[in-house]
Amino acid sequence: MKTVGIYGAGQMGAAAAVCFRRAGCGVILWARNSRKHPAIRKTLAELDSFLVKHLGPANRRAAKIELTDDLAVLDDQAGLVMDCIAEDMAEKVKLFRRPRRPKAIFITTTSGLSITEMGRRSGVGRNLVGTHFWNPPHLMPLVEVVRGRDTSEQAMKTVISVMRAIGKIPVRVNLDVPGFIGNRLLHALWREAVNLVQRGIATPEDVDRVARLTFGLRLPAVGPLENMDLVGLDLIQTIHKYLLADLADDHRPLPLLTQLVKNGRNFHNRSRAAMKALAGRRDRQIVHQLEYLRQTNAL
Repeated sequence: MKTVGIYGAGQMGAAAAVCFRRAGCGVILWARNSRKHPAIRKTLAELDSFLVKHLGPANRRAAKIELTDDLAVLDDQAGLVMDCIAEDMAEKVKLFRRPRRPKAIFITTTSGLSITEMGRRSGVGRNLVGTHFWNPPHLMPLVEVVRGRDTSEQAMKTVISVMRAIGKIPVRVNLDVPGFIGNRLLHALWREAVNLVQRGIATPEDVDRVARLTFGLRLPAVGPLENMDLVGLDLIQTIHKYLLADLADDHRPLPLLTQLVKNGRNFHNRSRAAMKALAGRRDRQIVHQLEYLRQTNAL
């Protein structure tokens, strides 16, 4: 893919643009409001500088990123069209319906919307593939590549190849289910975490501490199913006979979460500045983890 077109220049779009640029792909980055272009350029420069500092320079000659507020420029030139706008099905469908190059491949970074519905409503289902990047997208190595019911095998193979070319690890999701793989696992964990706090079993600080300093330490080395194998499936089966019945199984957001949202609060009462600092610590830790995984050939 010589030219990639990206709809949306927020956190996901900007990070994806830098990843493609570092891989040698030309990028046309569309942002509706041209007055925000200077701020977007600053963000792009900061992301690129962070990657050079922590991961080193690009392996091949980096291409350029062209910012535009004209959709026609993207339509005319992009062979791969990437959606990074907000999670709004109608808006995504509207963008994908636009006339463009006949052999274009379409990817959407939705974290939960149906790829099948999006493809059918927009008319590009055969060439539409879900690519669920994880935050922070410029650092997280894995991308879930999701097949809608109408997605062709050739489109899947092309997108998987493109993801590898930009240094990502693609994982095939063969069935278009809400949340794909990672978010189904993550939201099950989040639901139980909220439930533990809501029931007064533990504080938010201690719930987070347990997650970070127990199974969280093992996850880079062994996944959940690998860990089950290590523990012994017979023991896991015995534990499930009494434990699963007591786990949260709510099908709606828990009351504690709803109350926090209503009051504009978060679990730890952090300010915006504190949240930004937390994200910075997260990113630096990811860099250290990636270095360890590379040294042990685990990537």
